[in-house]
Amino acid sequence: MDEQNNKRESLGRLTPLDASERLNHIDSLRGFALFGILIVNMLAFQYGTVGFKFSIPVQSFPNQTTNIIIEWLFQGSFYPIFSILFGFGAIIMYERSLSKTHSFNKLFFRRLVLLLIIGFIHKYFIWDGDILLTYAITGFLFMLFIKRQPKTLLIWAIVLTALIHSMGILPEDPDSEIDLQPFVEIEQDVFSTGTYTEVVTHRFTANPYAKADLGIEMDPLEREIFASFMSALTFIMLVLQALILFLLGGYIAKKRWLHNLKEHRPQLIKLTVIMLTIGIILKGAMVFTTNNALYYYGYFIGGPILGIGYITGFTLLFSKLDSIKIFRGFALVGRMALTNYLLQSIVMTTIFYGYGLGLFGKLGTLPGTILAITFFALQMAISSKWLKHHHYGPMEWLWRSGTYLKVQALKRPK
Repeated sequence: MDEQNNKRESLGRLTPLDASERLNHIDSLRGFALFGILIVNMLAFQYGTVGFKFSIPVQSFPNQTTNIIIEWLFQGSFYPIFSILFGFGAIIMYERSLSKTHSFNKLFFRRLVLLLIIGFIHKYFIWDGDILLTYAITGFLFMLFIKRQPKTLLIWAIVLTALIHSMGILPEDPDSEIDLQPFVEIEQDVFSTGTYTEVVTHRFTANPYAKADLGIEMDPLEREIFASFMSALTFIMLVLQALILFLLGGYIAKKRWLHNLKEHRPQLIKLTVIMLTIGIILKGAMVFTTNNALYYYGYFIGGPILGIGYITGFTLLFSKLDSIKIFRGFALVGRMALTNYLLQSIVMTTIFYGYGLGLFGKLGTLPGTILAITFFALQMAISSKWLKHHHYGPMEWLWRSGTYLKVQALKRPK
């Protein structure tokens, strides 16, 4: 009787996906994205969230080669996968709600509020390279587009891309560059030698632009206004970039390109070839030239294009090779993506920061990459073990329980 009541309730209310309803290749793709993000984030863990972009020290040939590979094939191309999948998942959730009586808007709003709280804690108390806070804020904007037609989402994505990246066509002016090296030195000193309290205080109070060398004299008030303006502008740009990717993910979900892989296989093959070719060329121009405009377009345009190529290419491989162990490993990590993302930050900051093992700036790019691969393999094993006995990861369980205002069953029946 209870089982029948639960079934009737699930027909009327929106509930979490069970294992039989999941798109396994999406879980695997999410795990793959998390792997690429960890590879890139290892630079930020080792050299600072600002420092790794401007101040990686001269290294040996193996380390330099590894750094080039990461910048060319990883940096700026894996976070778009994660972002696109966020938009994709939101549309899936909305479409499921159409056959239920539960309000999608209320449900999704709670989901974003919880993500906002988790992101805030992560950003300020664990690691300042957080993306969850940005996702939550962007998600509120994305709610305005969820019910729109696929064509509308695509048009908005194209228009926003053209608007925010039009500056890339401007001629480069070396005198207009902002030198963040003074802030990098402060950041690296705090992360390498600071106590946990000092690191947290730095996150709450530091502004990269407040210590930047602007090449002109400013009084303290002018510098404070400038720093606040630049920080706000940077955050707005992050939100808009994430929104573009959410829109693309929503478009892909509404077109159902990743639902029926056999039906869309010819289009996916064509898209893979085009996107990988364009993305690799644009990012190659970013890595192997010193032109600022090419760097800009390589990162902000080439990166996401390559990411889309990875999405379609990975999906095609999964459709043929899904039984291979590594794809199943990616899927297990992907099912616990929030837990594993946070765990990466906790472990790596403990390894590198001064309040932990103090290896900040000492390991090098190649050893850091090997560490990342080793740790991710460990996460595959942990995720496999955990999901044998539990329905969700710990943070996924907390997030889902709060979203649906009902404590979800965590342990699997014996």
